[in-house]
Amino acid sequence: MNAIDRTLKYVDLYLGKNLNDIPCYQLPEGYRFVSFKDGDEKDWVEIEMSSGEFISFKEGMKAFQHYYGEHYEELKKLCIFVENNKGEKVATSTAFYLENPISDITGNVHWVSVKSEYQGKKLSKPLIVETLKLLKKLGHKKTLLHTQTHTWLAVKIYLDLGFEPYKLKDNFLGWQIIKKVTNHAKLSNINEIEYNDIFNSLYVQAHIFLK
Repeated sequence: MNAIDRTLKYVDLYLGKNLNDIPCYQLPEGYRFVSFKDGDEKDWVEIEMSSGEFISFKEGMKAFQHYYGEHYEELKKLCIFVENNKGEKVATSTAFYLENPISDITGNVHWVSVKSEYQGKKLSKPLIVETLKLLKKLGHKKTLLHTQTHTWLAVKIYLDLGFEPYKLKDNFLGWQIIKKVTNHAKLSNINEIEYNDIFNSLYVQAHIFLK
């Protein structure tokens, strides 16, 4: 199963975390964290494209402008890159904020992505931890993030780092799917779902046809 699997049924998922308990992960040798600077939107789009978020540079720039156009200068304090020893930016995440805070949840882990050729090199957990540290430094006490079932591996990583399902009952099918593909201990109380029920209808129909 791929890190992004669009054969799964799409369900939005939300996870939350208290920033008083941040685990410790270090970047592997040969990598470092750098902050956003003018012109880095091109690197941001390239990373997101490589990870499968966008199919074209134009689409990526449109999304960047939508989410960050009004916050461009703020990104220099909020957006993190992982850079290799050749100076290539290979991963990114942003310590953003919720435009509509939910009680004391004000932080937002935003647009976490790793270039496809650098996935599996143990960059994701240190990057997310660095984002959590920055959120805490900026004064947030709790954070929320949005993801979805297609990026099931990212969901597993978040659970490993201490995130908890947020409003689980509102997205219950999604968590049943994540349990089926990860068997994560944090989801042990969720009832099982049949294997065929985790896939979207087009995939199931194609699978039956090919048989």
